[in-house]
Parts: sequence; structure tokens; C-alpha cells
Amino acid sequence: MKVRIIFFLISLFVFSLNAQNWQLVWEDDFNGSSLDQSKWVHDIGTGSQYGMWGWGNGELQYYQPQNTTLNNGIAKIEVKEEPNGIIDSWSATSYFSSSKITTKGLFNFRYGKVEARIKTIDGQGFWPAFWMLPSNGSWPCDGEIDIMEQWGNDYLTNSTSGAAHLGTCPYSSSTHFYETSSSYISSGSYADDFHTYSVIWKEDTITWYVDEIELFSLNPSSYWSIPSQSAWPFNANEWYLMINLAITQAGPNSNTVFPNQMEIDYVRVYQENLTNSINIDDKNKYIVFPNPANDVLTIQGKNVSSIKIFNIHGNIVLSKNVNNNKKVDISILNKGMYLVELEDYFGFKINKKVIIN
Repeated sequence: MKVRIIFFLISLFVFSLNAQNWQLVWEDDFNGSSLDQSKWVHDIGTGSQYGMWGWGNGELQYYQPQNTTLNNGIAKIEVKEEPNGIIDSWSATSYFSSSKITTKGLFNFRYGKVEARIKTIDGQGFWPAFWMLPSNGSWPCDGEIDIMEQWGNDYLTNSTSGAAHLGTCPYSSSTHFYETSSSYISSGSYADDFHTYSVIWKEDTITWYVDEIELFSLNPSSYWSIPSQSAWPFNANEWYLMINLAITQAGPNSNTVFPNQMEIDYVRVYQENLTNSINIDDKNKYIVFPNPANDVLTIQGKNVSSIKIFNIHGNIVLSKNVNNNKKVDISILNKGMYLVELEDYFGFKINKKVIIN
């Protein structure tokens, strides 16, 4: 009994400590034997199925799932030559293959710290990227956040960049705005080892980091010269993650090595101070019972639209829309203490601590 009490107190301490800082809400450490399909989906082809061959950039690769593999906790995206060519839906032929993985439709979020530990790739024509797009929107008027982009040109192997795009829709070069900054290392290449690429995305600012060192920061006033209809779109939607390895329109040269690969150690998303969103005056608007609970939680309160349940490490273990169904099946969860976050249709959030027996 004493051991169980000590464990509970330690868990409570860890929970409280995490609540004061960044809470890990989503991650993939790539520890399985294949890509986790509950977290990632593949974009396939050349983009021609969406009316934009070359994914809108004149890229030369054909994306296919088999170019993503997992081994010893590392995800690898391999780029290969395809001597026989791969024919797409426009009957165009691609002579290179690669992969693009996204969380679209599986994990969307707004605001937080987003980071990945990646070993990139050298070689003329290679274009690795870790980036985000809004889950419901158009480009570029609803924005784009590029956490990491690199170009494997012979003269840019020591450079990495972050960027933000915005503008008006439909796209016009005269109203497309692009803010970027680059980081350089004094010797070698970013592809020589793993580096951490991240952004901290808040309501009024986005800040880029490389290996925890700030690269640059943007806020609405950074775009003082742009039309009001395209200003600061980064609050309007939830966003999803993407990692891909493209071949630029300029293509490889005789020094480019195939096959080749980029490697991803992990991807993580944190959100800030979950417990601090509790409004004490509104705390009694919602009741979650029974507490302790067994297999079912009942929610009492008007206008509740969704529920998220976090474990003591800050990981989301259950997330669903509740709408008119105020009973939530929790039978899949292990015994322990959890944080339940309720959100109503107006975006109000309240948190409750629940013990599951």
C-alpha cells in the first residue's frame, strides 16, 4: 500500500510539474516496424489528381508509401531513381520516387511548440521539408508555416531555413508574401548529423528555432505592408503536419547520389499550460462523474462539443466529439489519474482531474 501511495504522489507531482510548462499532446518516436497509420497518412502521386502536377512547384518525384520505412526507432524517407518511370493520372512519367507523410485528418491542432529531430540529405536537387498547412483552407490566403526547408544544392548544404507564406486567393505573385530566414553552420552540412527543428506558434507570434537557438520571429506587424484581406491568417484554423523529400524542378546532377534518404528520430507537439485554462468562476458549469470512474464517464453541462483525456505525461489518450451524447466510453484506459479537457461550441475549455479504477 505504501508503494502505491508513493507512486500516486510521484505521479501527481509529475502531473503538476508538466502542467506548469509545455504539455506533450502528440508524438511519434517511430518505434514500430511500420508507419503508425493512426498518426500518419501518405500523399501519393505527383499532385496531378489535384490539378497541380509536380505538387504546384514543378517537382519531379512520384510519392509512394513504400519509400517510407522504420528501423530501430528511425523513420527513413528514401528517394530513388526509377529508370522505367512511374506513370501518373495525367499519363506523365516520373523518373524519381520518394515519400510524403502527413497528419491530415488524424491530428490537427492550433498553437503550441512543434519540433522534430531530423537528419537531412545532401545532393543537388534534393528538397527535404518539415511544414504545416491549415486543415480547412486555401493557399496562400490561409497561410503556410515551413518549420524546416533545405535545398541540397552544391552551395547550400550548410544552410537551413524556416518560412511563412500568406497572400490572397486565388494565388497571385503580386499578393503572395513570403517571410524567411536561414541558419548557417561554419563547417560541414546539416545532413551530417541529426538536428532539432521547431517553431513556437502562439496567437500573436511565430518563432523558429534550430537546435533550440532562435532563428527568427514573426508577428502581425511584420506584415504591415500587405493588404488587410491577407493579413495574419495563422489563427483561423487548426493545422496539420507534413514531412516530405522532394526533387526540385532543376533536378539532380551527375554528383547526386541515389538511392539516398532523410531520417526522422521523432516528431512532437506540445501545448502550453493546459491546467491554466481553467476559469475558476466557470468551474462548476460542467460536471464529470462518477469520479472515480470505471468504464463510462458522464458529462453534465450545456454546449459541450468535445472531450480530450490526457495521461499524467501530458499525452492525449482519448479524443472525441460528444455532441448530444454525454456518455463517454473509457473502458480502453488503464487505471490511474487523468486530466479531462472539455470544450464547448464557443471555444471555452475547462479541465477536470479524474481517477479511473
